[in-house]
Amino acid sequence: MFNPIIDPCMDVARFMETATYRRTPEFITPNRIVHEDKAVILRRFDEGRAGPPLLIVPPQAGHHSSIADYAPEQSLVRTCLKETALPVYVLEWKPSTPTRQHETIDDLVLQLRLCVHDAGEPVILIGLCQGGWLSAIYAALYPQDVKALLLAAAPIDFTAGGGKLQDVVQTMPIDFYRWLVTMGFGNMMGDLMLMGWKVMNPYERFVSDFINLWVNVRDDKYLERSKQFQTWYEYTQNISGKWYLQAVDKLFKKNMLIDGKLRVLKRMVDLGTITCPVAMLAGEKDDITLVPQLFNMSSHIATPPEDIFQTVVEDAGHISVFMGRTALKSHWPPALRFTLEKVGLPGALTYGTSSRRMSDPGPGVNAP
Repeated sequence: MFNPIIDPCMDVARFMETATYRRTPEFITPNRIVHEDKAVILRRFDEGRAGPPLLIVPPQAGHHSSIADYAPEQSLVRTCLKETALPVYVLEWKPSTPTRQHETIDDLVLQLRLCVHDAGEPVILIGLCQGGWLSAIYAALYPQDVKALLLAAAPIDFTAGGGKLQDVVQTMPIDFYRWLVTMGFGNMMGDLMLMGWKVMNPYERFVSDFINLWVNVRDDKYLERSKQFQTWYEYTQNISGKWYLQAVDKLFKKNMLIDGKLRVLKRMVDLGTITCPVAMLAGEKDDITLVPQLFNMSSHIATPPEDIFQTVVEDAGHISVFMGRTALKSHWPPALRFTLEKVGLPGALTYGTSSRRMSDPGPGVNAP
């Protein structure tokens, strides 16, 4: 029976508990640490598997790398374990510290190279968002280390099509971003990055999210899902101010990667050196990385058209491309199957419990 005094008070308590819920994110699939240093942790999620490893490179954009292993039904790690018989690794980025504020994009590439070698090259490199453009740079510099490349919601042609993020980046001068780094004493603070993501969609983050929470305050499953997302989304970590400013200026503003003008480790990054099979997954409603910002890569690499796979995840926003149920169930399995067929490893396919064979590749389409 409804109690006009107690029940509303309980509703407010449940609302406040969920809205302010904070925990440190964790990987949910059992794993062991293969390598750890001041900047990265390399985790392995299988035991005893052989063959070219799948190395997942999450974004380093102020959030925790566990987005690659977010929840039991929303885990790219588990999708890779289910759909293939290959070793699965994840590179976990550590928060930047005052002593690491001067790390550059050069350092990111070297950190990735160390993980590639520890996993056992050549690898099948899976880059998510910022981890995607880093993976593309790596594949261009060290093509012998990369057997295939899978990119999800990753900007490569940064200015193509505009979008909310591009509008902000192009509007604000580089001195504004230098000021943000100064506020972090040389690092870009994760809290500032989180606020930036929120103000790109202010009504959703500051109004509708709380309205939806109140409407569903007596739905236990909804509250648990909200707490789970809060755990990942509200947890922030700092990144090096040096490479952050390099990325803003050279990539997001000047688009130097796609133009062949980016220099990393004293070498020009030429996407034309990439000849391996490439799979690309983009979100239909992604306002961070627009579809052409990823798919335009096809015309700048030397991979034959028949070895390029592209798929658009319907109704998907940015992170939904690599942790959403629709993407993981309907788009990642065909992308993985395409990739392993193209690199001559059909025997490494397990086809999951509900997957189709390559003769029915699902919603993905080959690039023209």
